[in-house]
Amino acid sequence: MGGASVQLPIGKGDSGEFVRDIQKDLIQAGYSLPAYGADSVFGSETERAVMRFQRDYNLAVDGLVGQQTLGKLKEVTSASKPSTDFPLPGGILQKGDEGPEVKQVQRALKRLNFDPRYIDGIYGSLTEDAVARFQSMFSALDNDGIYGPNTRRFMEMELEDM
Repeated sequence: MGGASVQLPIGKGDSGEFVRDIQKDLIQAGYSLPAYGADSVFGSETERAVMRFQRDYNLAVDGLVGQQTLGKLKEVTSASKPSTDFPLPGGILQKGDEGPEVKQVQRALKRLNFDPRYIDGIYGSLTEDAVARFQSMFSALDNDGIYGPNTRRFMEMELEDM
């Protein structure tokens, strides 16, 4: 983001370097853009990712990147940089889910000594149990074995302290 001033909010139909920076931050924060990636065009895929981000962080869900959304996005991406070897996905993961995001959670659990036994990308009973054991350390978390934004925040804090 050079010296050019940017008019907020940024939304669907906007394009350029600043949109690409927002897209890169969304991806870093765990909100994938599988169809187009960071292509500098604020389309439907970027709008959906922004809305998921806003919902996860209790912001007004309007699909626009204004001051509050931009501030929270910068806070989240700067907070996640110490654990770049263990990036944590955004969104919600629970028993029955599969994929690379589950592997990320499993790796973080193992690093935090809540060994899920397997790092196989399958959110089964062992992973659910490991998440619940991690959650039980913090009164602010429900120990329901479901990985979501609050559990992610606590995991990131614990990883930073290592």
